[in-house]
Amino acid sequence: MQTDVSGAPLPAQLKALRRAGRRSLVSLAERTGLSRLTVAAAEGQADARLSTLTALFDELGYVLVPVPKPLLAETVAFINNQGQSVSLPAGVSAPLGVGQQAFQYRVGKDADAAIDDDGEAPS
Repeated sequence: MQTDVSGAPLPAQLKALRRAGRRSLVSLAERTGLSRLTVAAAEGQADARLSTLTALFDELGYVLVPVPKPLLAETVAFINNQGQSVSLPAGVSAPLGVGQQAFQYRVGKDADAAIDDDGEAPS
């Protein structure tokens, strides 16, 4: 069963997903080790801790994923299209991953090492 909660505030999303899964506040609290009042507060207007929200969404079978604002529409489209590829908008680039950063750093170091003392590349 899919529940569309995109665009709704996080507390409303949490409540909608709990109800869609036919879960009670008490059962969700018991499964996460949180109090019923904490779960109710997270679904209300209280500012819940990230660890609380993570535990609740995890128990409901969801993961909180931070998405850069410029990529939000494309990310939602990707998810709604069940994983079909989408491209980044013109002029927007995704940040480099850790592996890409390490490779870029290594390539830069190798290029610097290949330059002689006089600033010329060896022949």
